Amino acid sequence: MTAAVTPRAAFIDEPLAGSVNDRLARLPQIVADLRHADAAAERDRVLQVDAVGRLRRAGLLGLRVPVRYGGPGAGARQVIAAVIQIARGSSNVAQALRPHFGFAERLLSNRATEDERQRWFPQIIAGQVFGNAITDGNGKSPSSAETRVIADADGVLRLNGYKFYSTGTLFADLIAVSAVDADGRDLQAIIPANRDGVDLYDDWDGFGQRATASGGTRFTDVVVHPTEVTTVSDGRHLGHGTAFLQLYLAAVTAGIAHAVADDAVTFVRTRARPAAHSLADSASGDPFVLQAVGTITAEAAAAEAIVLSAAEAIDALVDTHSQDDPDALAELAVTVAKAQLISERLALAAAERLFDTGGASATARTLNLDRHWRNVRTIASHSPLSYKAYAAGNYAVNGVWPAANGYF
Repeated sequence: MTAAVTPRAAFIDEPLAGSVNDRLARLPQIVADLRHADAAAERDRVLQVDAVGRLRRAGLLGLRVPVRYGGPGAGARQVIAAVIQIARGSSNVAQALRPHFGFAERLLSNRATEDERQRWFPQIIAGQVFGNAITDGNGKSPSSAETRVIADADGVLRLNGYKFYSTGTLFADLIAVSAVDADGRDLQAIIPANRDGVDLYDDWDGFGQRATASGGTRFTDVVVHPTEVTTVSDGRHLGHGTAFLQLYLAAVTAGIAHAVADDAVTFVRTRARPAAHSLADSASGDPFVLQAVGTITAEAAAAEAIVLSAAEAIDALVDTHSQDDPDALAELAVTVAKAQLISERLALAAAERLFDTGGASATARTLNLDRHWRNVRTIASHSPLSYKAYAAGNYAVNGVWPAANGYF
């Protein structure tokens, strides 16, 4: 195993306040700077801590906090639209923030208590960044069974275990850790990333999404205070927060599709040469190159549209207080599954089609254009698309609800 990484110093400046629109107005420049740095950062595996700090400073990480808890009260559609734009600049930074936005969404769901909202929303407003450590390495599917929170001889709760994949932890102030108690019941502990006994590793070795700060995390006799233990679902039906987390992945892929379009346009304008037997004197006039670019832009627009439509379904469910309606939750899960299925397939197609805009020079490592396909393919592997299609079909034909777990 690689050496443990020292958690980053907490951000000490206060996030900027303002309305939802005020905060979103600060996003374009950050995205532009991310896009400028992305090819080299992904190639060289640079964790963009400063970019996360800028997003936090801009007040964007507190978008979803309701007005009654001191936040701007953005809807899910506004948050997902922002995620698409962040991913347009850097899909790695966007995915690294998934547990943060997912934790905020969970606080709005039927899985959270009012005490938890009162405790954690102020932390989000104050600029604390949340990561997670959910996935144990063994068993049929990822689980928490080997990570435990058990009282020691003095009655102090202690956390022990190892997570081989921990999204965003190297950017985080707080880590949401899935575990079980002495009786085998599922729980989640929210602990500081710099607490004694927490070791973080930058050892994620996937070929895509290489800089999401998602390495392993080891917990050795970590003290857990009772107020840091949160409730979990009873597993009888879905929560809307799990649908949000799945849609978040689709939003990242929609952002990648836009990044592909951006790179295609830039490459054709500045670098591409027509084939020796081209019908045109320049790549920018070649009908087949322009056909490829046009198709990519259409794929990006369609991916974004279906993702934002599904986000509107989340807003409708929350606004009508239907988080406890199993039928409404199942329908939402299917809506999100269909959005994932289409968005991720469109993004994969766009990322592959990018190489139709130029010859072998488009494969140069300095350009790193292949990162887009690698990144979409990695995200699409989180939850197999075949099961998205199966769940949508099974619901349409047989009325069977989708799987009631966060990994679907």
